[in-house]
Amino acid sequence: MEKPSLTASIIAILSFILGSWLIFDSARKLLTGYYTGEQTIGLGPWAIIVSALGVRPGDMAIPFLFLGIIWIVNGVIVLLGASTRYERTMAISTVTLFYALPGTLIGILTIVLSLRERRVAKSAND
Repeated sequence: MEKPSLTASIIAILSFILGSWLIFDSARKLLTGYYTGEQTIGLGPWAIIVSALGVRPGDMAIPFLFLGIIWIVNGVIVLLGASTRYERTMAISTVTLFYALPGTLIGILTIVLSLRERRVAKSAND
């Protein structure tokens, strides 16, 4: 296994951070009935988005749990150097864009980094 590039390492770290947060926050919701900060500052902008789609924000704990697991798995796949790692990252990032603010920021950043890394890898192969 070759050493991952700096860009791949950054993508993996961001994947682990967002995945860990999603798992923690959704597990907290399932165990206590509240997302982190829900009782003090309220829910984030993502709640407005899912409410507009007709979904209660409280019903998002299980999807967020699975999304967090997928982000963690994505980080491992990127570090292992799978051939489709950047396509996978762009796909999960696109799905996570609605999770405003952390998901949007990390999603945009990982999409940009993945596109850059794909372009670098493609030019190295040519």
